[in-house]
Amino acid sequence: MTGTVLVAALLAGCSSTPAEELKDWWDSGGDRSTKALSQTSGRVNEVSVRPMDVWGAACQELLAEVTKAKKLGTIPSDDARGSWNDALGAFEHGSRECVAGTGAKDEPRASEGIREVQKGISRLAAAVSLIRGDLEGR
Repeated sequence: MTGTVLVAALLAGCSSTPAEELKDWWDSGGDRSTKALSQTSGRVNEVSVRPMDVWGAACQELLAEVTKAKKLGTIPSDDARGSWNDALGAFEHGSRECVAGTGAKDEPRASEGIREVQKGISRLAAAVSLIRGDLEGR
């Protein structure tokens, strides 16, 4: 019985708190990913007022950043998870539509994709605010 109690105590001592898990996620790529998503989605927003021939490259960059962000796995923040997933979903769907639309010279489709990316920008901002709050212990 003593050995079982000791093993249980050791295992319990190894578990991380949700705050520690979020800090690990943030430090192992979450911080870099949020900045990259913010920059590339901002670039998509910027180029949306320029000719359509420059939209595709910006949208492709954003799609690549979404792929990297997804490799980080589920964000360990109950507060931010919904906003984070909504942002990634909007960025992924929007950038795919933008790339497909620009490739097919279908401006309405590409424009709809950009509008979806623009919705994702506010969702990312909400997620980052919640993440920072969790990291600061609020």
